[in-house]
Amino acid sequence: MSIKLKMLTCNMIMVITCTIFFLLDIWTINYYFSMQLYKEYDMIPPKEKAVRINSYVDVKAINLRNFDEIRGISIRTPELFKDQRFLEELNKNFEKNNCYIIIEKDNQITFNGMNKENLDVNKLLQFNYESRDKAGRYYIEGNFIIRQIEFYNSGGKGSVFTVTDTTKFYNIVKSSLTIGIISLILIIALVSTIFTLIMSRAILNPLKSLKNSTDKIKNGELDFKVQIDSKDEIGDLCYAFDSMREKLKESLDVQNQYESNRKELISNISHDLKTPITSIKGYVEGIRDGIADNPEKMKRYIETIHNKAVSMDKLIDELFLYSKLDLNKVPFNFEAVDIEAYMQDIVEELQFELEKKYIEISFQYNYSKKILVKMDREKINRVINNIIGNSVKYMDRENGKIDIDLSGDEESVVLTIKDNGKGISRDAIPLVFNRFYREDSARTSKNGGSGLGLAICEKIIKEHGGEIWLDSERNKGTSVSFKLEIINIEKGECYEENINY
Repeated sequence: MSIKLKMLTCNMIMVITCTIFFLLDIWTINYYFSMQLYKEYDMIPPKEKAVRINSYVDVKAINLRNFDEIRGISIRTPELFKDQRFLEELNKNFEKNNCYIIIEKDNQITFNGMNKENLDVNKLLQFNYESRDKAGRYYIEGNFIIRQIEFYNSGGKGSVFTVTDTTKFYNIVKSSLTIGIISLILIIALVSTIFTLIMSRAILNPLKSLKNSTDKIKNGELDFKVQIDSKDEIGDLCYAFDSMREKLKESLDVQNQYESNRKELISNISHDLKTPITSIKGYVEGIRDGIADNPEKMKRYIETIHNKAVSMDKLIDELFLYSKLDLNKVPFNFEAVDIEAYMQDIVEELQFELEKKYIEISFQYNYSKKILVKMDREKINRVINNIIGNSVKYMDRENGKIDIDLSGDEESVVLTIKDNGKGISRDAIPLVFNRFYREDSARTSKNGGSGLGLAICEKIIKEHGGEIWLDSERNKGTSVSFKLEIINIEKGECYEENINY
């Protein structure tokens, strides 16, 4: 879920939650208001806990109820309005509802049940009773609801005023509104705080994790993982950051490996160059000091120096070629080559030299038609010569044998060169394509060699888009195979064709 959608959802939930709490708050405040009102005006609460929309009606109802009672007395027994004891008892009952009785006769107040100073009872007759309801006329003066009833008794005409004091009603309204507003503010503040904390945690926690990760990277620590469960834009950012960390770690590992390889390469070059140079130096000193004191010994010394120089020259050439291959600076001239004719020419060239060493070479072509292979003739020639050179170098049998087999399918050919030499151990097989690797751990094999031959073969075959592998068994022989791509003329693949090589 995106951050925008999260915030929209959070705001909607917050509004809904606030609305629910607001309604509950209104119901609670109204209930509190009603209970206070019933208590202050000695009213009987209704059985149902309904929400009162206008409680002022209840107060007016009290005034009406008392007014009806007074009106009934004025009709049936108006003489009671002269009985002070009766009026005091009646006023005492009305006081429970915050209502009072005032009797006027001949413009004089004969009974005043009020003890309020904020109402001038002497002005009751001056009020304009124009407001009407079902009970008749009434007048509102400040916080008082006043009704007038005229009566006639043996003393003549008089008036009874019922006065309902609404001061407590307004005080309850004020306190209820105050509580309601404060509680509403607290509800909004609480809900907003909770949802703000939730949203800030959803946003800030991933950013905090990202900040900690940047600090680790700054300190060179890359071996960790950014733990993020968020599925929004910040989560995408964290995942991208973690991917960058992984790439950076891989790059640093590669750089460290390159540095290790560079040191190893320098060490190997130093070793392989120092050995023939030391030998040449020793033979030159022997000639200088007169140790080679006859023509035969001198000739042997000179030949040894020459062989060592040739070995060094070959090593330097292979180092230069490997370095160029490693840097992808060797140009490849790919052509469509008839692989059968190409291999037959190579076998014929090698056959004469191998016969001198009592090694038999054979070639087996397992296709029934001409096969064109995408290859660089010169580079593949070097691969084949390096592999066969190793077979000859480590051949320990009087009657050596090298078999070349060409097979495969419609997509690629597999060229296998197998010998019956001494072979290598199983543990050494995964290492044979490493540069400068020779199974002779002391690196003093009498057969010499730079240890770069198979490493160069692997580089060349990979540049052809193929693969190379080796299988060997001690005292039974070694086979090296590599795969090359077949050119499919029907698919429109077109290379310069050379069927001789």
